[in-house]
Amino acid sequence: MTDRSFRYLALAFLVSAVILGLASTASARDAMVTFRVRVPSETPPDAKVYITGEMDVLGPWDPGKIALGKIAHRTYAITLVLPVGTSLTYKLTRGTWETVEQGRDFEDIADRHLTVVGDQTVPVEVESWRDFGMDTGFHTVVGPFRLHLDFVSAKLGNSRTIVVYLPPGYDSEDEDVRHPVLYMHDGQNLFDAGQSRMGVEWNVDETVNRMVQAGYVEPVIVVGVYNTSDRIFEYTPQADSERGGGGANLYADFIVKELKPYIDSRYRTLPDREHTGVMGASYGGLVSLYLGWTYPRVFSRVGAMSPKYDWADDDIVRYLERNTPPSGVRLWLDMGTAEKSDDRNHDGVPDVLERHRRVRDALMSQGLELGRRFRYLEDEGAVGNERAWASRFPQALEFLFPARRN
Repeated sequence: MTDRSFRYLALAFLVSAVILGLASTASARDAMVTFRVRVPSETPPDAKVYITGEMDVLGPWDPGKIALGKIAHRTYAITLVLPVGTSLTYKLTRGTWETVEQGRDFEDIADRHLTVVGDQTVPVEVESWRDFGMDTGFHTVVGPFRLHLDFVSAKLGNSRTIVVYLPPGYDSEDEDVRHPVLYMHDGQNLFDAGQSRMGVEWNVDETVNRMVQAGYVEPVIVVGVYNTSDRIFEYTPQADSERGGGGANLYADFIVKELKPYIDSRYRTLPDREHTGVMGASYGGLVSLYLGWTYPRVFSRVGAMSPKYDWADDDIVRYLERNTPPSGVRLWLDMGTAEKSDDRNHDGVPDVLERHRRVRDALMSQGLELGRRFRYLEDEGAVGNERAWASRFPQALEFLFPARRN
């Protein structure tokens, strides 16, 4: 290594340690983990490379938050101070999900994994970038869509894209025909691989099309609400002492008082609570539970996949234990058995499943009948990502919006 390269590496380490606020707090159980990343030759020479992952310090999953330092031609590096034993899930990007890393033939690749065993250097080879192998835009969608760009929220003081999926036959139906509506969070992950996080979509449009035509579900309008850089603030009911948040009340006002009236005025919806649902995963699952319980006159169908139970010291778990389910609510609740867990109880049950079961037991003790208006699932071997949620979406959709039988 040349003296110049060594200086770059040293600088990258110092900068990354300061950015992460970890250098001064390292303990005997901490390790210095250096990621040394080699990028494809066609990567622009002035490109910035970022690491993003499941840990809160890496976003979580913010594609443009933690930048690596460039130490040589095509080579970037960053050093993180992480506790020994940490299980880290991560990916590399050039700042957005449209520029996330992919395989040699531009195929999607699995999340990278690392278990911290001590001080170590992790070599990473990026085969290609997503935007080098495909155009962006809605290129995997099925059925009629309406895009509402820069939808402004006075409640939140920001704007975002709203995408509205219309069920089969909507455009040719009689004007008197109206449909139930499902509001879904993280809207860019729902319909198109070209827009979604890490290039993996939920296949919502294909699933609704197929299941409506087969007679399994009602013809439902799906409103995909894009997230913003304020996602965690907007999706969390309470502030966490270390991670902030706590803006779900404002986000709920945006959905209920700004977005829903707009949708009901422009589309042929059934606007009453009996025909209105809300659904999301992870933080989106957390805020879906919050919306269902705090706005029971608006939503009667609630889908929460892998809800972020541990936010703010299990606040949502205690809330659900204290508060009776809304009358007539129809609830889908699921969790993968292999989702990230930092602890296990004395019986060896991962803490995420222990919380999941606490919520199940509390809801059943309060009268929500399992199997009828309450569907609970532990998805064996599943982790918490878009592929897992997409695989469970058909079951959840059929439970929440079953076709009416004559």
